[in-house]
Amino acid sequence: MSNAEELAKYKQLLDDRVITQEDFDKKKEQLLNRNESSGLTTDNTWLVALLLCLFVGFLGIHRFYVGKSGTGFLQIITFGGFGIWVLIDLIMIVMGKFTNKEGKFITR
Repeated sequence: MSNAEELAKYKQLLDDRVITQEDFDKKKEQLLNRNESSGLTTDNTWLVALLLCLFVGFLGIHRFYVGKSGTGFLQIITFGGFGIWVLIDLIMIVMGKFTNKEGKFITR
């Protein structure tokens, strides 16, 4: 059963006054958190991406690691955007906002 179907089922129970609004809100939050944790993250290791960016970021190796070979190549020829691009990537990795090629977050 998909999250949307399950949420619709709980909405019907709420409308029929079988469950309370509080119970519905809790279940909705659980479904949203389950969706975030299952589909939006990646198998790429956060620590590996962080260390690659920290030590060889000027070569864009961390971008090759997450599948972004085009921007990885651009970082090679610009030495990491003259350091600025690498610094931004480093901050994004530490904050957990860095994504792979599919747009999935690289998280701890």
